[in-house]
Amino acid sequence: MRRRYFIALLAGWGLLLARRAADAFCNPALVRLFDAGRDLVQIRSGRTPKLGNYFVEWFGHSSFLIQSGSQTKIVTDPNLNVTPGIGADAVTVSNDHITHNNVGALSGEPVILRGITLRQTWNPIRTTVKDITIVNIPSQRGAAWGAIANSIFIYEMGSLCLAHLGNMGHLLTPEQEKVLNRVDVLMIPIDAMTNLGFEDVLRVIEQVRPPIVIPMHYDATRQADLFAGFVGDRYPVRRLKDSQLVLDRATLPASTEIFILKHPRSFFSWE
Repeated sequence: MRRRYFIALLAGWGLLLARRAADAFCNPALVRLFDAGRDLVQIRSGRTPKLGNYFVEWFGHSSFLIQSGSQTKIVTDPNLNVTPGIGADAVTVSNDHITHNNVGALSGEPVILRGITLRQTWNPIRTTVKDITIVNIPSQRGAAWGAIANSIFIYEMGSLCLAHLGNMGHLLTPEQEKVLNRVDVLMIPIDAMTNLGFEDVLRVIEQVRPPIVIPMHYDATRQADLFAGFVGDRYPVRRLKDSQLVLDRATLPASTEIFILKHPRSFFSWE
């Protein structure tokens, strides 16, 4: 009993620290690490510099390239089938499944940021890679996986904030919701099998209310069609003819819209 209480207390404290680090995240001020007042990184100084395009590019499943205006490249959840040979400055890994943690699929020597430990517990990340700040918060996978650890990664670049939910299998807790309430782009799994069902996906979207939602974690385009049909008229759905989405704060939707990116390597297609 004491051990369970200690573990619960430790998890709660870890999330509190994550929240303190991320509360200042994605705002126009200085990002600070915890309450110590130590400067972590100067994200912006009043206006966004004129750089190249900020964008996300989907490689399929849960793997994306997140690129800043200065061409800093972060790859999320690398998968052998969809990210072979991709070069990056860093790679983030939300969970230990082979379809999410195949860092050997990338070229070069990227910084590897694993969100969970070999013991399947949360591994806190607080770092900057050039001009992209990265933090993570703990979560769990679905009941089918025994609720083992999953890591939600949050990225800030320029004036934009992105969140990748990995294989999250539950609704957001109040603490998680507070951390994510300034997210501009939310990447969320829609497989509706081992993670969230469609109804819970919509509940999480309602919790975060981001301008842009990007469905992920599916390998058949039919799954995106099913999800779009389930959404109905609750949110506008945009179907892109490209796997890349250019991001600009000035052109973010005023309210939540769902952007279905073209699947670059769908294994099955009903189109």
